[in-house]
Amino acid sequence: MDKYKNAALKPPTPLRLFLLHARINLVTLGGGYVIVPVTASSYEKKGWMTEEEFYEIFAQAQAFPGPLALNTAILSSLKLCGFWGAFAAFWGVIIPPFLAIILVSNLMSTFGSLPAVKNFLDGAGAVVPGLVAAMIWKNAKKRKWNAPHIIETAALAVLLILFPAYSLPILLIGIGCFYAIEVICKRCSK
Repeated sequence: MDKYKNAALKPPTPLRLFLLHARINLVTLGGGYVIVPVTASSYEKKGWMTEEEFYEIFAQAQAFPGPLALNTAILSSLKLCGFWGAFAAFWGVIIPPFLAIILVSNLMSTFGSLPAVKNFLDGAGAVVPGLVAAMIWKNAKKRKWNAPHIIETAALAVLLILFPAYSLPILLIGIGCFYAIEVICKRCSK
């Protein structure tokens, strides 16, 4: 905890984790792939965790069933504050969207046909692909790229674009193929 000696860097507590996750999930639109980079940035600014540590936890969170933002919040908060940190993060992620859905459904039934509301929703939807692309770019920069990796990734991307109805099986098979090729290449290089 030496890094928290600076008065500006307050250590994480369950209450701080709850408030941080509640704030992020209250104002962030776009789901897990938008919430995760915002959370990573917030943790890093607070000095709680490096971006690299956070994205290692993010990678682990993808192995669990359920919402990605929730899994990542629980695992990262578990590392920071143990069980109570994870408990607080769980509720910080769950409560704001639950309340927002109730509020928005009431507002949409009343004001949903207004042009300003339609324009806002169109604009919010346009931002999400950019945020996802930024996260992919950050992670792609860290990968060791070579010709086979580029060809594999491009082929998988083309298949996902051409056959969107089969995206989950294609993605799972592609990941399995990537792993198999990596293992074969490592054995051949020995």
